[in-house]
Amino acid sequence: MTTFHYFIFLAVLLVLNVAVLYSYFFYRELNVREEIHNGFVLPVLKHAYLIQAATLLIGMTALFYFTPDKIWFYESKFLYFLSLTLLFGAIGLLSEKSKYLVCLFEISGTVGFMFLLPENIFSAFPLSVPIVRVLAGLAWFIVYKLFCVISDQFEEIILIQSLHIGFSALLVLIFLPVLPVPLLQACGILLPIMFMLTPFSCVLQYTMPINGCLRNVYCLLLTGLAFFTLPTENWSAGILMTSYILFELAVIIFHFISNLFSKDKKPLFFFENLMKKVDLKEPLIRVVVYYNFLTDGLLLFLIYLNLQVQIIILVVLLYTKMYMNIMNPKSTNVGIIDLFKEGKKTAITSIKETSQAISELKKVYAKDADPKEEKGKKTDEQP
Repeated sequence: MTTFHYFIFLAVLLVLNVAVLYSYFFYRELNVREEIHNGFVLPVLKHAYLIQAATLLIGMTALFYFTPDKIWFYESKFLYFLSLTLLFGAIGLLSEKSKYLVCLFEISGTVGFMFLLPENIFSAFPLSVPIVRVLAGLAWFIVYKLFCVISDQFEEIILIQSLHIGFSALLVLIFLPVLPVPLLQACGILLPIMFMLTPFSCVLQYTMPINGCLRNVYCLLLTGLAFFTLPTENWSAGILMTSYILFELAVIIFHFISNLFSKDKKPLFFFENLMKKVDLKEPLIRVVVYYNFLTDGLLLFLIYLNLQVQIIILVVLLYTKMYMNIMNPKSTNVGIIDLFKEGKKTAITSIKETSQAISELKKVYAKDADPKEEKGKKTDEQP
C-alpha cells in the first residue's frame, strides 16, 4: 500500500467513524432534550470510547487485509496482538476482588506474546533468549499496568497518548519511513480517529466515561504499538512514544524512596502533585501535550541523525527540568547544565537524611536495650 492509497484508506475510515460517532451524539442529544429535568444535567457520552475502540481494531484489521505485502504482519504476530487486546478487554470483566488473578492473566498474556515472536529478535542481547523474552514481557506488563492506573484517575491521558503516538507515526511515515511502514500505518490510524473525540472533551466539555474493559484495550494497544519498535534498530522510538508514562514511573520510584525518610509525604504520581497545586486538570493536559510535541520533533532527529542515546538523555533532562520547575518553583530559571548541580545537591541531601535516620534508629534501639540490661544486672547482683 503506497502512501497515497494509505491516506485514501484513512479518509474512508474517518468518514465511516464520523458517521457512526456523530450519529450517536445527535441521537443522545435528542433523547436528553426530550427528557424533563429539574436541574443541571451533566453532558455524558457513555459509548464514545467504545465506538472509537471498535473503529481502531476494525481499521487495523482492514489495513492488514488491504496491504499486499503482509510479511511484517506475520513476522510480528500483529493479528495475535489485536486478539490479545480483545482478551485483555474480556479480563476487565472480572471483579475487582480478583486483582491477583487479573494480574496473573495479564502477565501470562504479555510474556506469552513475547514467546510467539521470532527468536532472532532477542538474540542480540547477552542473556539467554528465554530470559530476555520473560524480561521483555514483564517490562511491557509494568508499563501497561502503570498506564491503567494513571488512566483510572486521569482519563484524558488515553486521548493525549493516542494523538501523540498517531501524530509521531505519521510524521515519520511522511518524512522518514525507516521504521516498518505497516507499523507506522497502524499507529497513524490513531490520530484521525481519536482526534474526533477532542471537540467533545475540549470544547463541549462532555464526560466520556471509560470502564475497565475499554481501559485495558486502550492501554494494551497504546503500549503494545510502542513495544513493536523494539525489534528494530530504532529501539529508542518506543521510549519516546511512552516517555510520559516512563516519566511517571521514575517519579513514583523517586517519591517512594524519598517518602521513606521524609516527614512531608508527597503523592507518588506527578499528575497528583500538579493537580494538588492548581486544583485543575487543564494545566496538566497542557504540560503533557507540550512535552509530547517536543518528543515528536525529537523523534525525527533521533531517526534522521541516528542519535538514539543522545536524544534519550536530552528528553530525560527536559522532563527533569520540568519536574523541578513545578515541584520546586525556585528553580524556574535553572538551565539544563545546572540540573547536574541540582542533582548532586539532592543526592548529598538524601544521603545525609538517610544517615541521620539510621543514627536515630540506632539511638531508639539503644534506649530500648538499656532497661533490659539494667534489669539483668540487678538480677545478677541479688544473692
